[in-house]
Amino acid sequence: MSATPRAATGITDYSARTWAAHRLELRESRLRKAFELFRGERPGRMLDVGCGHGEFGALLLQAGWSVDGLDLDPAQVASAAGRGLTARVCDLTGGLPFEDARFDALFAGEVIEHLVDTDAFLAEIARVVRPGGFVILTTPNLASFENRVRLLLGIYPIWVNYRLEGMGHVRAYTPGTLRRQLAEHGLNVERHRGNWVPFVPQRFADDVRFPWLAVTGDWLPGWSMDIIFKARRSDHE
Repeated sequence: MSATPRAATGITDYSARTWAAHRLELRESRLRKAFELFRGERPGRMLDVGCGHGEFGALLLQAGWSVDGLDLDPAQVASAAGRGLTARVCDLTGGLPFEDARFDALFAGEVIEHLVDTDAFLAEIARVVRPGGFVILTTPNLASFENRVRLLLGIYPIWVNYRLEGMGHVRAYTPGTLRRQLAEHGLNVERHRGNWVPFVPQRFADDVRFPWLAVTGDWLPGWSMDIIFKARRSDHE
């Protein structure tokens, strides 16, 4: 891993403290659209990286998938196991604790922005997903409409941290940059969706209170608050 042990440990500890009590809101268009990307795929074994309390993984269990989960917090792992996931505690800075090509699919929702060595993370994803399998990854969009306006006005972008505080984000992506990095690891994007476009500041509106906002992410995914990618692992080495 390219990150120093001291830096990685600090970020890991901070993330564990920050997200210990977090629960997913399944009404978010990000999660609804991510779930839709599993449709049409033959259910098999999938890995939920950053599974939290297992809310999203439980939906996939109901759809016929066998779901493994990883998370930093033992209490969340126990909660996920209670929902039926095969869950374990894992610090991603040490890699993924599975053999090569174990999974047919992998979901990593709002994870990559918390990691220092994103190349190591994507290499591990490509390693544990079988050739022809797929990955669904979500992360905040640095190039969202709101951030474009903020930068034009000289205001610091949202969902980006200049020090280890707030959400603990240490990496920021535009769709093009993430697409290129995934391709470098043999993961080729075949679907790009957006959750919703923040035409007004997100503190005034969101897609849970106003679910109709999700259609704006279909119109302009590159301007959405979040990037939602489905990428297929190359079927040859």
